[in-house]
Amino acid sequence: MTKNIAVIADSSFAISKEDQQKYNIYIIPTPIIFNEKIKYDSDWSSPAKFYKEMNSAKNLPTTSMASPADVIRAFDQAKADGYQQAILMTLASGISGFYNLAVNMANDYEGLDVLVWDSKYTLMVSGVQALLAAELSAQGLTRDQIIEKVRQLRDTTHVFIVVDDISHLKRTGRLAGGTALVAGLLNIKPILTFNDESKIVAIGKERQMKRAWAWLLKQFSTDLAAFDRPVRVQFADANNRELTEKWQADLHSKYPTILTDFITIGPLIGVHTGEKAVGFVYMPDWKDIARN
Repeated sequence: MTKNIAVIADSSFAISKEDQQKYNIYIIPTPIIFNEKIKYDSDWSSPAKFYKEMNSAKNLPTTSMASPADVIRAFDQAKADGYQQAILMTLASGISGFYNLAVNMANDYEGLDVLVWDSKYTLMVSGVQALLAAELSAQGLTRDQIIEKVRQLRDTTHVFIVVDDISHLKRTGRLAGGTALVAGLLNIKPILTFNDESKIVAIGKERQMKRAWAWLLKQFSTDLAAFDRPVRVQFADANNRELTEKWQADLHSKYPTILTDFITIGPLIGVHTGEKAVGFVYMPDWKDIARN
């Protein structure tokens, strides 16, 4: 039986196994290169163990694009499962070459019509785009209709990152401009975001996390008026849940009805952010978009 639209995502989306199964999302694994060995997020039992190993490593880890063989394997599986069309969602094209690789492979693949979508982000910031696409596919929407609603979500998402140590983003080449040099000299904590080209750039700077949170909260209050749907906030952290729980409590004291989630910055993205990084993300509630 022909199914509607398959949703395929790379593993940087950090979609839980439960949600992968619930929404029938195909995942392409993205490797981590650590001590000249290929590893994956699942090779560490917890993010804390990864960061402990990373902090003591002589040769710091890097990441690589998903292999073409794994991309083809996902295409083959979707085709075998009865799909004729698919959406392959990738992490931000501004920080990875995987989007361009995926476009070339989709163009050459036969038997499955694959549209490649640049999520422009990563982690569950992108993951909710995949959940929305899969939910809409289950509702029977066409691919164009699905993409239009996912675009609404993506283009009204606000992402901010505060790192404890800028050197990792500098080392792995994920930071645009001269932000790393300035941060290192002044010992400040830059507030980062994704620009229109989905590259990571600095948008502000503070000397303390407390002041960074005040900056983020002010930005949130300014942007909130533009939303015409319920807003969902994501707090991300790289083994720094105590801090994001404080931020969540403060947010709820000011905005009691705001929906919030915690997301983990695991090994794959933690390679670039380093330990103790935190993220503050807000967007329309994807479940509300799916309902309407």
